[in-house]
Amino acid sequence: MKPFSNPHSVTELLEDEAFQRWMKERRREDRWFWEEWLQVYPEKRDLYEQAVAAFLLIEGKEDNLTDDEVALKTDQILASIPDDSANNIKPLLGWTWVRWVAAAIVIGLATWYQFLPKPQDATLTSRNEEKALEEGKWTRVSNTGQQPMVVLLPDNSSVVLSQGSSVRFRKEISKIKREVFLQGEGFFEVAKDAQKPFFVYTNSLTTKVLGTSFQVRSFEGETVALVKVKSGKVAVTSVAAPNKPTFLTEHQQLSIVTKTNEVIQKTSDNVAENPTAIVNQQFTYEFAPVSEIFGQLQEAYHLPIQYDHEKLQSCTFTGQLNDVPFLEKIRLICLTIEATYEVVDDKVIIHSQGCN
Repeated sequence: MKPFSNPHSVTELLEDEAFQRWMKERRREDRWFWEEWLQVYPEKRDLYEQAVAAFLLIEGKEDNLTDDEVALKTDQILASIPDDSANNIKPLLGWTWVRWVAAAIVIGLATWYQFLPKPQDATLTSRNEEKALEEGKWTRVSNTGQQPMVVLLPDNSSVVLSQGSSVRFRKEISKIKREVFLQGEGFFEVAKDAQKPFFVYTNSLTTKVLGTSFQVRSFEGETVALVKVKSGKVAVTSVAAPNKPTFLTEHQQLSIVTKTNEVIQKTSDNVAENPTAIVNQQFTYEFAPVSEIFGQLQEAYHLPIQYDHEKLQSCTFTGQLNDVPFLEKIRLICLTIEATYEVVDDKVIIHSQGCN
């Protein structure tokens, strides 16, 4: 389901893949989606609850549930929806009527049910069920070298992986969200896409963003997990308290003590200690020589940039590139100097006729 689409019937909602996955897998990121959906369409709560009741009957192949049993099961699913949204939503009609609607749907959608994927066949993306992922649809990249390495993601976002770290991501972008599983430490610069939130999962915490730059550190065996924001805004939840997000903005950081689940939020103060770290570097320029900018980018991202020094010696760039991914930085610079670029064998090649 595209974010904030507007189904007009229980049948239409039941046929939606995002709704089916939410009912089957109960993933945290899907809960966030449906919370936002109910806030945008509070008048659809009746339809939503009818679909929940119908799905329970269809998926369970049960037609003899009592009203109390249906209410209990649906309440368990709806329990994660925030209470403050209920103030603007009219109350649900009687459960007898809901059961009558559900029973009618069961009969009318008998053929549809036969083609529903069973729970054990669903694609699981939780950290503890990695083996169930569909083979060939995910890419894993590990940094086994001695220096950080940049990984270019399918949505044009990028992550700089520290030594001994790895990421796993879908080869093709999902229609609903962007997901990355991180082991270790990575600095993320996320391409802006308001319709597809970006999630970073680790063993200790989950970070949700739309477009920003931030650092995540969560090595197995370490006692503290960390999120530090360079630009934009993120929502961070610990595995121990998935319903209690903490929002961080520019120059803020959050630490989670893994043994006690203690959450510590403060202003980031590591710039003076490690000014060369990419999370602390500034990519703001005023008539700066392009050759110097490319030199800084090569050093920060550890990805070679090949260009004709003589042709670009008079080229300059003015702009702020702090909150955009690596390739977007390259694209904006090339756009300014009327150049083009390509990525070949882990190297960026700049094609330019020079600047007058």
